[in-house]
Amino acid sequence: MSLIGMFWLRGNDATGPAFRATFGATVVMIGYSGRGSLACSLAPDSDTSTIRLSPGGWAAGNVNRFHFRTSDRMRIAIVAPDLPDEVIPTFPALTDAVRGRPGLAFSVITGPAAAPWFRRHPAVDDVVVFDPAHLAASRLTPSGWRTARAWKRILAGDPRLGEIDYVVDPFGLPGTLAASRRLPGRTVGIARPSRGKLPVRQPYDSQYPIPDDLHRVQSVRVLLAAVLEYSLHDLNPDYGLSIEAEPVVTDLLIDPDSLPFAAEDIDMIRRRLQQTGVSIDDVSACPPADADEWQRRVTQSRYVLAGNHLSGWLAAALGIPGVCVCRPDEAKTLGVITTRRSKQKLINVDHPPMNQPEIVVESIIQVITHGEAPIELPKEADAADDSSPQSQPGAGIGA
Repeated sequence: MSLIGMFWLRGNDATGPAFRATFGATVVMIGYSGRGSLACSLAPDSDTSTIRLSPGGWAAGNVNRFHFRTSDRMRIAIVAPDLPDEVIPTFPALTDAVRGRPGLAFSVITGPAAAPWFRRHPAVDDVVVFDPAHLAASRLTPSGWRTARAWKRILAGDPRLGEIDYVVDPFGLPGTLAASRRLPGRTVGIARPSRGKLPVRQPYDSQYPIPDDLHRVQSVRVLLAAVLEYSLHDLNPDYGLSIEAEPVVTDLLIDPDSLPFAAEDIDMIRRRLQQTGVSIDDVSACPPADADEWQRRVTQSRYVLAGNHLSGWLAAALGIPGVCVCRPDEAKTLGVITTRRSKQKLINVDHPPMNQPEIVVESIIQVITHGEAPIELPKEADAADDSSPQSQPGAGIGA
């Protein structure tokens, strides 16, 4: 078993034995001069949980940080908000990282809603269920005290958190920033140039400038590539999820709650799909019980109609085609990107008329029925077109 201790010394740069570590009957003398790192080896039967460090003949120095690791495998901690919609967009960066740095492992600190989704990525072997938003509370309040005690218990109960090399915060929220500061390892975050000059006191040990107009999937990919120093050879993402063939059960999986439409528009979409005989799986009417059911039902559908939320991102990651309805001007930096492992695409629509409910549902119906279903457009739109100045005789330039 190999252990690596890392520490910073303040005071005199004295030489000689700085520490004596006791592991049961095994005593290891550690010598050090200046600032850096060291390594020592222990007997295979040593108990790392009973490490006791004591000054060994050097009283002038002061230890800031000392931590042992029981593996040479590099470990990255990701701090993420408890938002399931934000999980899958980070997967391509994790896939890139383990390919660029074989043997890399990830620990993720997030809340109970997002935790099951992070567990689906094969590179994540440690998910700590603790909502980082709680750590943003002031330590001078009873709530802050309870949170601090709970956080200390989390750190003490998970030895892998003591092996962290980097703490990466791709989100920059108050909770994720607070969590990154309370973890061992070098903290890394994103700096947005549009926010002006960086503050004098940097929130992270390292900040990487990422353009605001860069897509959020690519932002995390670029961040990890810069931190771990590997190259990105393909801009099309690979989410790392296992894509298994499932028998098709329904024509269309629809997630009405994620669509940016009014209630009457959702009713119209349901009515049109029923009129044309399209079989649907309405996840709002019958929500999936867990992440496994989510993936199974998505892969059992020929097409997906969803908004820019969890269902849309899951379909894109699994290569299921369909339509993702975004809010105006949202697709460029926030819209879904289909995995490069699939030739079928989930298309983003964020501009009229293509993102209007009537056009969306009729487009889906025509694709599913191979153009055999009659097209039904709102009469109000036809009337508006007939009464427009361009449609009147003599209208136009110079009229």
